Amino acid sequence: MTPAGERIAEAHYAECENQACRGCIPRSAQHGYLCGVCYRRVVDALGRLAWLIAHLRSIEKPAQAIGERVDTSMEKSILMPDPWIAADELMTALGARVIPSTASIDDAIRLAHDAVTIDVDAWVNTLDGATSAVVLLKRMGVALRRWPDSEAQFRAIPYLQCPNCTHPHLWRAAPERAGDELRVVCGTPECGYAVAWETWVKQYAPAFAAIEADMKRRARAADKEKTG
Repeated sequence: MTPAGERIAEAHYAECENQACRGCIPRSAQHGYLCGVCYRRVVDALGRLAWLIAHLRSIEKPAQAIGERVDTSMEKSILMPDPWIAADELMTALGARVIPSTASIDDAIRLAHDAVTIDVDAWVNTLDGATSAVVLLKRMGVALRRWPDSEAQFRAIPYLQCPNCTHPHLWRAAPERAGDELRVVCGTPECGYAVAWETWVKQYAPAFAAIEADMKRRARAADKEKTG
């Protein structure tokens, strides 16, 4: 089992008898203790993390709530802004010291860039390092939802299989440089599938529509069950 608990969709152990199971076999570790998908996400995260940490340090307002109730009367009693706490949690996951509260924004940028300059392969080659890398991804995801920053280089496309290798490892790849096009790529190392986003969407629009309709149907059924 990888620290991320990644599992291969629609692949099962022979003794699995759960009809609702969508896959119970974990992906094999390919880079230290991480599977190829998680390793790629970590590398992508480190390329953007320094500026996200600096972005968090530049904010002195509480986050937008994610589903939970927030008592706004507590805001004035908080000595340190919660985006600063989020930045410190990201630094800690990197194994670096937290940014001093007296640090300037220039100091924060320098310290953040120093923290992400690490040997990724050596880091994930230990169980503690790989676990920290997974924790980093989780914390970064929460921070990006609460304080939106840059476009993720890779975003997973759920439910649909790669038309070339049939594995469900499709990614939406953002442009790397100005003028580059948005693409769909396969995360399976041996596949190499890549196509322009617009071309892919036009070709698989019916599949998108079917998935959307099925999700709406499931949502209506769930709401009906709750209301009795």
